[in-house]
Amino acid sequence: MRRHDRRLIPAATIALVACVSSAQGQGLTVFDPLNYGQNLLTAARVLENLQNQVRMLQGQAQQLLRMDQNLRPLSGGIGGDLQSTLAQLRARIGEGDAIALKVRETDAAFQRLYPKTFSDTVTSDEMVQAARTRWEEAHAGFRRAALLQGQVTETIDGDGRLLGTVLQRSQSAVGALQVAQAGNELAALGIKQTLQLQALLAVQHRADTADRLRSVIAEEEARARFKSFVGNGRAYTRGP
Repeated sequence: MRRHDRRLIPAATIALVACVSSAQGQGLTVFDPLNYGQNLLTAARVLENLQNQVRMLQGQAQQLLRMDQNLRPLSGGIGGDLQSTLAQLRARIGEGDAIALKVRETDAAFQRLYPKTFSDTVTSDEMVQAARTRWEEAHAGFRRAALLQGQVTETIDGDGRLLGTVLQRSQSAVGALQVAQAGNELAALGIKQTLQLQALLAVQHRADTADRLRSVIAEEEARARFKSFVGNGRAYTRGP
């Protein structure tokens, strides 16, 4: 048995060498576990880098979308309605024959209608005509104030509708620009209402001023006429 085994060993060795030589001759690749593990590690790192780049690109895309929303303006607006209302108020203020609410026109009218002194040579007819002119100015001032009061009252319903529109647009705003625009519209509506109040107070106070001045001038005219009628008290002298 031992002799037979010794004979088989050289034969097995020769067969193994022949197989290896035949495999090398046919191009068979030998498996290397260490190299395979390193390749897997490199592939995993490359895949992780790619995933990080994809997440970074997704984040940049989201930022671009948010920027687009922040730069998207609101459609329409209430600016045209506000301008139209203010134009109607300006037109109403300019109607009638009352003194214009401007410094130069006011100064000229005051010098003409409300003089500081009265000439002794003014006739009764001239004084009556001047009083009539001042009464017409007071009447025109009160008429202008009344018309403007009506105009402002008529805009209340319109302002309510505009306020509802602006609030709805503000609630549906999707970006910073739309939110800012809605806030500006609310502020503009408040400013328009303030301008209405200022105009109303201006014309009302002008009418009151003209009426008070008319009363003051009437008192001064009456005093001047009485003085002219009485004279210096020497017109009558007692005889001997």
